[in-house]
Formats: sequence, C-alpha cells, structure tokens
Amino acid sequence: MLLFFRVPILSGFDLGFGDRGDAVIEISILEHWRNVLDGAAAWDTTGYFHPYRGTLGYNDGYLLYGLSYSFWRLFADPFHADTLNVLTFKTIGFVAAYLLVARTLGWGRVAATLVALLWTVASGISLQAVHVQLQSVALLPVAMMLAIAAVRAEQDGRRGRARTLAVALAALIAAWLLTAYYMAWFTIFSAALFVACWCVLSDRWRPAAALALARRHAATLLCGVGAFAILVLPFLAIYLPKAGETGGHPYEEMLGYLVTPLIDMINVGPDNYLWGWLFRPLFALIHAEMPADPMLPRRVLGGEHETGIPPILFVLVVTAAWQIIVRRRIDGLPVSRDLRAFALATIIGWLLTLQFWSVSPWGLVYALVPGGKGLRVVSRYQLWLVLPFLLLVVAAWRQRAMRLARSRPWLAAIFAVLLVAENLSAETPAQLHHDEQQAAVSAIPPPPNACASFYAVVTRRDEPLYLSAFKQGLYPHNADAMLLAELWRVPTINGISTFNPPDWDFASPLAADYDARVAAYARRHRLHGLCRLDMRRARPWSRLVPAAAGS
Repeated sequence: MLLFFRVPILSGFDLGFGDRGDAVIEISILEHWRNVLDGAAAWDTTGYFHPYRGTLGYNDGYLLYGLSYSFWRLFADPFHADTLNVLTFKTIGFVAAYLLVARTLGWGRVAATLVALLWTVASGISLQAVHVQLQSVALLPVAMMLAIAAVRAEQDGRRGRARTLAVALAALIAAWLLTAYYMAWFTIFSAALFVACWCVLSDRWRPAAALALARRHAATLLCGVGAFAILVLPFLAIYLPKAGETGGHPYEEMLGYLVTPLIDMINVGPDNYLWGWLFRPLFALIHAEMPADPMLPRRVLGGEHETGIPPILFVLVVTAAWQIIVRRRIDGLPVSRDLRAFALATIIGWLLTLQFWSVSPWGLVYALVPGGKGLRVVSRYQLWLVLPFLLLVVAAWRQRAMRLARSRPWLAAIFAVLLVAENLSAETPAQLHHDEQQAAVSAIPPPPNACASFYAVVTRRDEPLYLSAFKQGLYPHNADAMLLAELWRVPTINGISTFNPPDWDFASPLAADYDARVAAYARRHRLHGLCRLDMRRARPWSRLVPAAAGS
C-alpha cells in the first residue's frame, strides 16, 4: 500500500489520482451519490446535462464508489475523499487477494502475500489509476471467492449455503456493473469463457450433457440467475436506453485501443525503472517519423497502451500456461481439469485482444457478445487479467519457488525484489493537486437564488492549457460545471462524458457563437432562470438574455 500510494504520501496528500479532466468528472459523479443519500437527487439523474433525465447512464455509475466516498465526505473535502476512496478499494483488493490465495485456494501465506503485493503494485493497474474507476478491479478476488465457495458448497450438498453465496455473487456483479462497466463486464465475459472451456475439457459441451448438469444444480442456478436478473434491473434501466440512443462505440474507435502483439503485451512505459529502456527508443523512433505531431508517440505507445505485463512476469505467465495447458503436468503431477480450464480461458481471453493491423479476433466479441459495443479501450482487459496471471504463475511455480527459498534464500529474495521492482515507474497517475483544485473551486461564488440552472463559460482565470487546444475547449469548463452543480445542488446544462446527449453543443466556450448555442438549447428545452458563469468578469454571474432564452 505504501508503494502504491508513495506519490500522494510524499506530497503530503496534496496529489490525488487522476487529472484536471477525468478526476473532476469522477468526483462530480461521486458527489451525485452523496446527494442521493441525502435525499437531494434522483438516483439516475445527475446535476449535469440538465434537463435530461437518466443522465447517469452517459458514464460509469460509480455506485459502490459513491457509498465509500460519501462516508469519507463526513470527514474530508471532495478531493481528499476521492483519494481515501481509492485507498478503501485498494485495501479491499489487497486483503481479498491474500484471502483468496491463502484460504480459498490453500496455497499458503507466503504465496498469498506475494500475489497480494504484486497485484496491488501491478504496473498497468498503477499507471491506469488516472482512470480511478479501473481500480474497481479490486472486487475481482471477492467475486472469485464467492464463486468458488458457492461451487464447493453445492458439491458438498450444503445447498442453502450455496444458494446464499450465489445470490451474494449476483448482488456483487450487479452493483459492480453500476459502478464500473469495464471491469464488471470483463468478469462476466471471462467467467463465460471459463465455463465454456470447462465444459469442453469435461466433455459436457454437448447439449444433452450440459442440460443434465444444469438440471442437477437447477435450484442453485435459478437462485443466482434469478437474483441477478432482478438486481441488474437498475443497471439495465439506466444504460439500455442510452445504448439505444448512442449505439455504443464504433468498431473503428476500438482499433486504436487493442493490444499490439508483444509490444503492448509487455508495455510498462518509458519511465519504468527496470524496463523503460526498452520503450524509450520506440517513442523516439515514432517521434522521428512524425516530428510535426509531438503527441503521436504517446497516442501509439503511451496512455491506455501502458497496460502490459512486466517482462519477467510475462515469461513466467507464458511458461506457466505452457505447463498447464500443453504439458498438463506440474512437478511430475497431472494438472486438474479446473486449473486447465482456468488457464485456457485466461490465455484465450488475452489472445482475443490482439490486433493484427486492422484485423482483430476481438471483432467477433464486438459483434456477438452482448455489451461488447460498450467497450472502447479493449487494452484494459490486460488490467483485469493481472490477477489470473499471478494465480497461474503461483500454481505452476510455487513448489519450485519454495525449494529455491529453502536452498538459496538470497536468490529467492533477489527474484522477489525484481518481480516487485519491474512494476515501479517514475510516471505517476497522481496528477491532481488538492490545494490548487480546492482553492479554485472554493473561489467560485455560488449562483444567485434566482438561478434555476446555469452554464459555464470560464470557471478559472489564467488556467494553464489542458493537454491540447482541442481538449481545452471540451473539458475544463464542462468538468468544473459538473462538480459545481453537484456541490451547489443547482443543475447545469454543461457536462462532458463518455457519451453526451443528442443535442449537446457546449464545446469551445470562448467561441463567438457559444452563447447563441446555449440560447438555442434553452429555447428547445424551455429553460427559465438560466444563468451564465464567467470568472473573467468582476461580477461572474449574469442572466441569459430573456428574449434569447424564450423566457
């Protein structure tokens, strides 16, 4: 935990996870849940994108995050509470991973500690903490423990316990879907892959055999599936209409976020302490080819592409998969069918993400698997796969590792240190300055009482450029308006999200036609009492001209 939080800790908790855009958007949604718990907002409608309803469905829902965050808001401001929320889920992930390996799988405390450590500081998961919703992967070992316990209880004839655990698992997955779609969907998809692989390996893939198996466990299956069907209704109610409205992500958008064979599979970024030297020449080469576009190397190799498995772990994963799937023996003993199915599903899932020029097997997933169109950054699947990878490595290598630790403890210690070190990087996802953000937000006066809603032009004077001129026109004023709307409990027509409402047109606030675009929106939606926020003015608040607004 100290390794993962080293940058926030060393900054005196001034630095929080995320950046000026995504983090402020995320905190605004967390504030929405705080308002819901206070009875000040409908659960499915946020304070932004006014007057549309069901606006939570334009982005991740953050339900479980919102519960944790709302607790921390009793003691902290929004930006510190956000960091404490990440701390909460990282703690859940560490403890759950330890318990999964030590108790559920029975592989011992040393293996459990190593898995929990490596998973907590994993390179890709750490670097992608700039997108805080991805840290919900911490729920994966919880889901695994519930699933394994339910199956074992069913096999032992403890049907009541099995059904209770099945319902608990259904509740967790339903709540996870309403928290962070990517990681929850990857969990369901990977579980389906595992079941398919298990059925093939156990010769239960034929309809008659599969039906007979399902009939033997029908009551427990019905409890789990039935509970999920009911508990997932809020998720479906909020997201299905938006999916129909937006159509999901075009396949072409995914092509830039698939996994390049070998390169992205081990891409830990140019600032990795141990392996950065592998990627710095690639960044330099791309820059030399296109010097006019300084951001091109980052778009091709950086950002969302830095989800790879560190090289030493990569070798261990590949060799472990070979032993389990191909040789089917570990230390001379046969591999169980369950472990083979798990390894096969993990590797198949990984291979599906690979891109060969403009072709990828993920196209089949996109076209055939429900919910696949809701994913754009497919490379995030590598973050989900980290824990399964670690479990495969421990399953294949733990006996030899124990023998090495007994015979040459110094060598085992060096190897363990290298496994940890190859995950660490000078690059940090903690980019949001608490003091700066809190001061900037606090300096904005709330709207006058006569304002029924508002829109933002400029929320912070003399602010540095956010990433690029294009993103500057999209994010700062919209993201700030989202957060301010939730803090003031006054709705805003602004907002920026994964998807936006159909007539959203609130980019480029300094353009000459921005107020006219707002006025046209106000007329279409018959908005009255719409106020204008511009922090460049001595009096930041003004009313939209009544005639233009149709008042």
